[in-house]
Parts: sequence; structure tokens; C-alpha cells
Amino acid sequence: MQLVLQIFVLSWLLINTTESGRGGPQSRYWRNPLRNLKYGAVVETMLDPDRYHKYIRPGIDTGKPIVVNVSLSVTGLDRISDADMEYTVTFTLHQLWKDTRLDGTKSARGYSQILTMDGSLGNRIWVPDTYIVNSHTSFIHDVTTRNGLIRLYPDGTVLYVLRITSTVSCTMKLHKYPMDEQACKLALESWSFTEQDLIYKWDKEESCGSPSGSVTGMDNIVLLQFNLTKCSVYRELHSAALGNYSQLILEFRLKRNMLFFLMQTYLPSVLLVILSWVSFWINMNSVPARVGLGATTVLSMTTLMIGVYNSGPKSTSYIKAIDFYVCVCYGFIFAALMEYAGAHFTVRRYATKANKLLDGKHNDCKNKPKNGGHVEIDIEEEAVFSYPVNDQRECEPKWQTSSNTNKLRAVSYSEEDAISKRGFSDFEHSTFSTRKRNPGAKNVKNGCVVTKIKTLRHRVTRLERIDEYSRIIFPVAFVGFNAVYWWVYLTMDDQ
Repeated sequence: MQLVLQIFVLSWLLINTTESGRGGPQSRYWRNPLRNLKYGAVVETMLDPDRYHKYIRPGIDTGKPIVVNVSLSVTGLDRISDADMEYTVTFTLHQLWKDTRLDGTKSARGYSQILTMDGSLGNRIWVPDTYIVNSHTSFIHDVTTRNGLIRLYPDGTVLYVLRITSTVSCTMKLHKYPMDEQACKLALESWSFTEQDLIYKWDKEESCGSPSGSVTGMDNIVLLQFNLTKCSVYRELHSAALGNYSQLILEFRLKRNMLFFLMQTYLPSVLLVILSWVSFWINMNSVPARVGLGATTVLSMTTLMIGVYNSGPKSTSYIKAIDFYVCVCYGFIFAALMEYAGAHFTVRRYATKANKLLDGKHNDCKNKPKNGGHVEIDIEEEAVFSYPVNDQRECEPKWQTSSNTNKLRAVSYSEEDAISKRGFSDFEHSTFSTRKRNPGAKNVKNGCVVTKIKTLRHRVTRLERIDEYSRIIFPVAFVGFNAVYWWVYLTMDDQ
């Protein structure tokens, strides 16, 4: 019997020595029966349900609130959405507080070194019920295991670390978009405990970005469309129906990068407006060229506006800076097209009236001049409306083509025809301008008709010069608009 007992003891020692040798020094350290009993028993003793309740906050017997010191290490800031007004941030949350019930120096089996354990111990001890106030969705990373740890100090201080990714709301004011600067916040607060039970404080100095600050890692953030211009941390009290809650706030300002929008929206809009002005240097009778150019610029600007709408935020009920700019550019392009349409229609109408007056179709003048009802007109001083019309004239004269020019010239008239038709004795069908008649020719007309023809002639002349005015008015107006636009939006307060 004694021999069997000795064999059993030797076998047990052999197996224990072999396993500890496989695990290395740390394994041998923790597999030491004495140490295993010491530290394991310390933790189990402190967490004995008869003396420790995880639902009761530390220091409740003193009547003083527990102080939780917080620090953040930001590792990622991305997915800043204008449409949803939110951003995604990844950070490591450090919470430090003192729980006298875990004071190892007061335990019968006390410990004198820091104990680092898995974050699952948080299910057995009291931890702050910290939550992100303005979070939409959040989760704790769990690859390869749950990214959390608890570190116990001999004096009962507890460090609780978690790695969190959260999608946080950020109320954006987009009146100046894309010249805006947004202020986004990350607010931490207790869900249950008011300031009478729990107070949050920044663990280090209240600064952001510096290595000694409460928030680190912000200086390493690189964003695509934004530049991080400012970062600050502070504390405040949040008043609610159940009391005042201590709150920690991380605030950072994001300035939008304008280069992308200058190249994608503003520059194409300016070029399209300038392209629409080319029509002012094209002859007014070149209808296909001017209408085609105007329609092309209008359609191109429409496509650009649709692209701006689809790529930008759509949830705003007010007009943004970029929307206002493209709308005004669209108005300039559309006005250039309508300028030609209006001038072309009006000149054609006046030319048709003048031709009918020359043909005697609309001679409604009742006042007769003193020389028997007719006035001799020096045709050399009168301009001819050389605009083709569709109506057929009565008593159409015979025409022949001159050998030197492409003009059509009347070769014979009766006396009655000469009174009513000789005003168009020499004209060109394919032009849209006024020209002087043959020197020395005379035309006999009612004085009232002559006055009306002169009036129509002056109106057409002024309308044909509208392109010359537009060459100055449109560029000056557009430059003035740009000066006012950029001055207002660049100096406007973001708030």
C-alpha cells in the first residue's frame, strides 16, 4: 500500500513538471500551486457575493459620488455623411475609478502587484454604465476576442478599457455648403447615475491632440473631404427629468476642402456661362448656329445641376451656396438663349410690318399731307428692310438676276406699282440687316406711311444692336455676381 502511494505521488510530480515546462516561465509561474491559490483566492475572496455586490456603486456608504476619470485614444474618424448628418469614429475608452472593496492591501490574502485580467471580469464587478449620448449605433470589437481588459491595482483602483466603434450624429448647418465648417461632438454620460452618485472627469489635462492630453490620436487623423482645424474637450452638466447628469464632451471642427468642388462644379459652371456668350458674336440670321449653341449649353448646365443634386446632401429644406450658384449660372445661360429668341422674333415682326406697308396692305393713315397726299422720298437716305417674309405681294413685279451681283432687281413697274412697291427696288433675300437704296432713286408714298416705315426701321436697327450691348452687359453682370457671391459666403458666420 505504501509503495502504491509513493508511485502515485511520483507520477503526479512528473506530470506537473512536464506540463509546466511546456508552458514556459509564465505558465510555471501561474501553475505554481501556492501562487494559484494566492491570487486566485484573493480575487474570489474579494468577489464573494456575501461581501461584494456588483449592482451597488463603490462609496455608496460614504454618501459621496464616485469619480470616474476618462481618457480617449482615437484611432479612426471616417464616413462623414452630409446626407445622414453623422460620422463614424473608432476609439479606445479608458475609465479609471477606485473601488475600496477591491483593495488588496486590506484583504487577508492581500496582493501587492497589478493584476491584468480579461474584460469579461466586468460582468462580475461594478463598472460605470457609460454610454454615447449622440450615438446611432455602436459596438465593441470582438476579433479575435472581446477587445477589453480590466486592470486591478493593489489599492483598489480599477482600469477598464474597451475598443469601440460608433456612428454618431452631427447636426450640420449647410447654408454655406461647400464652404462650410462643421462642429461635431462626442458626448459621454452615465445612463443611470446622476451627479450625486457619479461624476466624470478627464483623466489628464483638458486638451486634445497633445500626448499629455485626455484625448490622443486626433493629430493622426487624415480625411478626404475635410480638414481637422480644431479639437477641444470640456465637461458640463446635462439637465434631464430625473436630475443633472455629468457629461464629458469631445468637440472637433471640420473644414470642408473646396478644391474638389471648384474642379467639379464651379469651374464647369463658369465655362458654360462663358460659352453661352459666344452666340453674341454670331450673326443674328444664323439661326441654326445660335439656337444649337444655346440649347447645348442649357442642356449641359441641366446635367451639371442634376449631378450636384445627386452628389450633395438632399435632406435640407433651405438652399445651399452651391445650389444658388448653379441656379444663377443656369439663369445666365437661359437668358442668353432668350435674348436671341426675343430679338429674332421682334425684328422679324417689324420687318413683316414694314414690307406690308410698302406693299400698301396696311395703309390705314387718314391724314393727308399738303402736297396732294404724297411725299417724295430720297431713297438714298432710306434703309431697306432686307428680311424675307412668307406673304405674297400683290402685283408681283418681274425680276431678273444681275450679272455682277446676286441681288434681284425689278425691271418694270406700272405707275401704281411704283407708288406702292419701289421701296424694295433692290434688296438681298439672305441677309438680316438694313441697307441703303440705289442713289438717285425716288419713291412716292403717303407721309404717314413713310413715318411708320422710319419708326420700324429705327426699332429694327436698335434690336440688331442688342448683341453689342449683351457682349458688355452679360460679362459685367456675371463678374459682379461672383464678387458679391464669394464675398458674402466667405465672410458669413457658419452659425
